[in-house]
Amino acid sequence: MLKGKILKKGNTIGIVAPANSDSKDKILRSKDKLENLGYKVKLGKHIFDTWHSFAGTDKNRVSDINNFFEDPEIDAIMCLRGGYGSIRIVKDLDIEMIKKNPKIFIGYSDITTIHSALNQKAGLITFHGPMASSNFFNIEKFTLDSFIESMENNEPREIKNPVELKSMTGGKASGIVIGGNLTTLMGDIRTPNELNFKEKILFIEEIREPTYKIDRILTQLLNSGKLSQLNGIILGDFNRCIPASEYDMSLMDLFEDRLKNLGIPIIYNFKSGHCKPMVTLPLGIELEIDGDRLTIRSLEGAVR
Repeated sequence: MLKGKILKKGNTIGIVAPANSDSKDKILRSKDKLENLGYKVKLGKHIFDTWHSFAGTDKNRVSDINNFFEDPEIDAIMCLRGGYGSIRIVKDLDIEMIKKNPKIFIGYSDITTIHSALNQKAGLITFHGPMASSNFFNIEKFTLDSFIESMENNEPREIKNPVELKSMTGGKASGIVIGGNLTTLMGDIRTPNELNFKEKILFIEEIREPTYKIDRILTQLLNSGKLSQLNGIILGDFNRCIPASEYDMSLMDLFEDRLKNLGIPIIYNFKSGHCKPMVTLPLGIELEIDGDRLTIRSLEGAVR
């Protein structure tokens, strides 16, 4: 897998908006926050654009990403926020150019579809981590520390969680970690970005989806045979994912019903996703999960 260079203070972060935009004030204040942390910041040419609900046209949003990968002054690319829109532009990423210019790429939520494309088609390690206006606008210490450790550490390490991890099934498993937002992942099925689940560690998170919808997605993944190919699962934060009625399963009942019989290590209570604080998780690296010791370890550095 390709790796971006270690991100140090004084390096330049380029901010892009692949999906929805934000207010000019919030964008500029997020930029100031990153600069106050010691980074240089360059805004995408179209970051203030609007087109319907999007941060500019599809063509302009993807051009900002491609341009920053090609720009030698940019050391890392951070998404402004999620929302919706990444799936409309992912086919126009310049994959061959990106392979020649591997850089840190950071985001989550709707950005999952770009992670999948960069991981699978470009062979680039990316980062499921905090975004400019979603997180750096008002960032917590743990979230910032986790981000910095991921950007600056090129050695194997234990990935710290702000609370104790929990295990649904014990045992140890290793593999390349894939995933992100569950609903967004399903949007990639039967497209060129569809992830290969074979012998992988799957990480998933979600926000504001009733449990029956999560049931539907997990059942589809079960029926397709994808989940049975996995070596292990990490359940991230499922923010406000509650039963729609008194008859629906609770979230944990659903996970146990759909996942426990896979017979693979499953760790949950991992605080990455739509939550505060938030763990930065590199995607595309070799990872080890231990359901007995309740640890998640990277077996390689995510940067070079």
